[in-house]
Amino acid sequence: MAEVIELNRRQAKERKIRQGRARRRAQAVASALSCGLCPRRCAHCGLPIEDPPLPPMQAPYPFCQPCQEEYKAFKRWEEGLREQEAYWHTEDWAKMWRLWLEHMKAAEAFRASPEFLKLMQENQD
Repeated sequence: MAEVIELNRRQAKERKIRQGRARRRAQAVASALSCGLCPRRCAHCGLPIEDPPLPPMQAPYPFCQPCQEEYKAFKRWEEGLREQEAYWHTEDWAKMWRLWLEHMKAAEAFRASPEFLKLMQENQD
């Protein structure tokens, strides 16, 4: 009988540990995605933006000045103006921007999902 009680205690302890891990993971996801588009931080590099301007119509996210310039260069690249403005402006650089934009769109779609909204409600302080 003592073995059954011990087994029940161990299972309860393991369940509590799993629930704690799940809660921390949920909080991490909620935190990362809720803070993902702060208008005072560059969406690309994360640096603080001094006096954040309204994003220009050409830019879908708030960028610091250097990232804004890189984004504009990327847009020119995508329009076929493949003048290499900087030595790092290569096809791999353009691919990085394309994939980053896809990532941001996927994050936006997830933020709009009922599951994310439920996650945010469950993790409000």
